[in-house]
Amino acid sequence: MIKANHNIIAEVIYKAYISRLLRWNFKKFNLLNEIPHIDKSMGLIITPNHFSWWDGFFADHLMRRFTGRKPYLMMLERQLRKYRFFKYAGAFSIDPERPGSVKESMEYAKKICTSPDDYLIFYPQGEIQLYENKFIKLKRGITLLTSAQNANVLIVSFKIVYNEEKRPSVYCRFGDLIHSHRVSTDFEHYESAFRDNIEKLDSEIYQNKAKDLFRE
Repeated sequence: MIKANHNIIAEVIYKAYISRLLRWNFKKFNLLNEIPHIDKSMGLIITPNHFSWWDGFFADHLMRRFTGRKPYLMMLERQLRKYRFFKYAGAFSIDPERPGSVKESMEYAKKICTSPDDYLIFYPQGEIQLYENKFIKLKRGITLLTSAQNANVLIVSFKIVYNEEKRPSVYCRFGDLIHSHRVSTDFEHYESAFRDNIEKLDSEIYQNKAKDLFRE
């Protein structure tokens, strides 16, 4: 397993690079609502939808604005070996083909979830899927993380929208903040809230109340 190794210099470079990359590829980064109040004494798991290569960058860019916590993101080991620089920005590996690796990575992730100084980005879909709600399938892997953990789980949804401009815009919406115990004991409630947030994002995109974080 490749563990994260946060490095201040690498993070400064990474943050500047990602900010420029997002602004180069997207016209706007629109937030549709406010972030829920997050208890600073508890661990935090961010659970975005997963429909594109950009998703991890979207989540990181959004959360850096609202929290001073250190980000952690689980990546496939073959990808992290190819892009090792990301471990200095909080990425750590998992190899689904090796049960021992999965167990080690999940134990590592559990420790992150208990820290009030960190947050974990975790994809409950487990893989990239089509954006549309009817195609979304959540896996129960998150219940392994949340069992017996005193942490909050924050649902976040993103969508790429092509308007009448050359570059598309990113739209994002915060969903419910759910205690980890509720997620592990009532997965259906979490799944319903996850899907509900995507529906609300779709319905609110054209209500002209978005805030462009590129300009804030």
